[in-house]
Amino acid sequence: MAFLVCSFAGPLEVEAKAFEVSLQLARDMGYQDVILEGDSLILVCALCGLSPSPSTIDSLVVGMQLICSYFRTVYVSHVRTKGNKHAHILAKYAFSIKESVVWIEETPCCIEQALIQDFVPVSGI
Repeated sequence: MAFLVCSFAGPLEVEAKAFEVSLQLARDMGYQDVILEGDSLILVCALCGLSPSPSTIDSLVVGMQLICSYFRTVYVSHVRTKGNKHAHILAKYAFSIKESVVWIEETPCCIEQALIQDFVPVSGI
């Protein structure tokens, strides 16, 4: 997952840019199957061709659709904000990072801590 923070862009534009950068990275890394998850139903529907793109992200959506042709499969999924807690933790963490960082087969410490808190040990088993 990639995050881009722009002071001039709204949440929809930031999520669209994050999708675009994620697709570019997946293509550059040679992945054939991709899953994109986001909490913007507008973006998900636009990328899937189910509704027109808002003008602020139209060029990004067209570019992403072109990039999608490089993959064998691309699944785009809408995940409600409440169900996307770990992505929001990672996004908050990304604000403090000054350079590009990619985690592959490694979990950032802020996400590990959140995952540990999700699992409460059950005694007596």
